[in-house]
Amino acid sequence: MLDFSTRKLAITNVMMLVVSALWGFAWPVGRLLATDLLELPFTVMFLRYTFAIPILFAWMWIKEGNVKPKSSDYKYLTVMAFTSVFLYQIGYMYGMQKTAASDASLVIGFNPVFVAILSAIFLSHKFTSKGVAGVALSFVGIILIFVASPNVSIALEDRLLGNSLIMFGAFSYAIYNVLMRYYFLTNSGEHLSSLSLIAWVSLIGWTLFIPFVISESPWERNWTINEWILIGYLGVLSTALSYVLFAIGIEEIGSTRASSFINLVPIFGILSSWLWIDEQLHWIQFVSFILIYFGVSLVNQQPPETVSNN
Repeated sequence: MLDFSTRKLAITNVMMLVVSALWGFAWPVGRLLATDLLELPFTVMFLRYTFAIPILFAWMWIKEGNVKPKSSDYKYLTVMAFTSVFLYQIGYMYGMQKTAASDASLVIGFNPVFVAILSAIFLSHKFTSKGVAGVALSFVGIILIFVASPNVSIALEDRLLGNSLIMFGAFSYAIYNVLMRYYFLTNSGEHLSSLSLIAWVSLIGWTLFIPFVISESPWERNWTINEWILIGYLGVLSTALSYVLFAIGIEEIGSTRASSFINLVPIFGILSSWLWIDEQLHWIQFVSFILIYFGVSLVNQQPPETVSNN
């Protein structure tokens, strides 16, 4: 008979595995929506967060009460919203119009490398030889999926453009990651929690889509039930629920162990894209995954960053 702590750990691990699967399945969902709603990319982004924001704020209110940012927080929150919500979603949606979902799920794995590079520039983060080797290894994995993808039914120039847009999204999200770290380091004891920060960043980012949504006139379209289900999946399951479960996972098993489950996202992305939307399954994808995985593992062995005094 398992004791309570062992059962709790097992449940948390299963929960984190579910989060990885939900994020992995989001890649074929994004591909379906991006190609079906070519003329409404900003509307899809807007509706995704329309579903997500009420859940994020409800969870914040349950856990922490009616938390409001200080006036000094808004400069950070606005830039984080612009990068992690607005720019990332642009890279995601426009990238998914052009490239395969399975390829994109691999390319986004370069995000931690971007984080390490930006941390070295803006924070007191020094690269060791392992870190440099990790960047090189991950880059080889990315180049491999750029030039040797098995999804040849998509034109090479389209895949190159789509993967580049996904890389742009990864870079934008890395800016958010580094700025969030800087915010926590420089506002010790007076900052928002991770949960309340995500809720407010999502709300601010959501407002940035509004002018573009108006220009797309989505009310003139007859939306199908399937489209609403897919958008609901991105908003409710892949965004709100996954963020909440991930936050719980960090509380239970720590950020390092929780973050390790993110490495499984490309596996779920590749397999779900193969099973669901008939993308190609090939050994080259798993070679790329192994290179990126071990490269990121080396990068993550870098010493923790601090705020630079320069």
